[in-house]
Amino acid sequence: MSMAKGLLPDTHPQCAGAARSTVLKDSDVVMLIGARLNWLLSHGKGKSWGEAPKKFIQIDIEPKEMDSNVEIVAPVVGDIGSCVSALLAGMEAKWPAPPADWTAAVTKKRDENVSKMAPRLMNNNSPMDYHGALGVLRTIVKERPDAILVNEGANTLDLARGIIDMYQPRKRIDVGTWGIMGIGMGYSIAAAIETGKPVLAIEGDSAFGFSGMEVETICRYKLPVCVVIFNNDGIYRGTDVNSVGSDPAPTVFVKGSRYDKMMEAFGGVGINATSPDELKRAVNAAMDSGKPTLINAVLDPAAGSESGRIGNLNPQSALRKK
Repeated sequence: MSMAKGLLPDTHPQCAGAARSTVLKDSDVVMLIGARLNWLLSHGKGKSWGEAPKKFIQIDIEPKEMDSNVEIVAPVVGDIGSCVSALLAGMEAKWPAPPADWTAAVTKKRDENVSKMAPRLMNNNSPMDYHGALGVLRTIVKERPDAILVNEGANTLDLARGIIDMYQPRKRIDVGTWGIMGIGMGYSIAAAIETGKPVLAIEGDSAFGFSGMEVETICRYKLPVCVVIFNNDGIYRGTDVNSVGSDPAPTVFVKGSRYDKMMEAFGGVGINATSPDELKRAVNAAMDSGKPTLINAVLDPAAGSESGRIGNLNPQSALRKK
């Protein structure tokens, strides 16, 4: 889960993040630690969990969470530290190794997925797509594992969660369980002040719009924050058309917006990046300098898709359209 990224490095041999769908579908027993069977885990049922029923073990501080969506065969009530310590003490040294065929299957699927993704992350398209831009930022985070990563958006969030590897705990902050937009700038300010570390904030253009004026605060206090805005001219895409009138579609923003000029207006550094190479140079320069910086990363307006296919959740009429 995104909240746990870095507790076990994403590159660790026992990290199965890149084989998530296989693990959920094919597992027999699932232990939930620091997570709940909410919408992020399809409430513990449905096709993402496969056909075979699962046995769930849940560690939770709140007793009422047990059996809230599916049966929890082994509820463990308490704080994570105490519960895990007790479980480890009970396991001692006699605990058998996991089945080799299971761990090998997970490793194989993980490696296949990583290899399949690699070429997409190396493209140098201009204007950029999400994968080319995130491929650059993925490398920068790898080279700077101590920096704080803040992330919000739709596609910007969905894809960054899976693409950007984390190497240390408590270095990644995103929108959390309920997907609250507008937290990016506040998180960045707090992270810079509380940790003293450089902050890289990867923002969708729509998410940035909720609290974007906080760049003035970042400049006023000269905080080491580098904001990267994935600008594809709209929410999901910048190519949508209004089907009922001549006005722009409600999901489309002003074409060619220059968010970097906002940062310059407050005395920060503003950069317009149109290719992965330009984005790489700009972010590295910002992280090295520690100066408040905003990079307008120009993405193809057609890049992106509806996040989480939420349109499928809309109620459907039982009546046929005439």
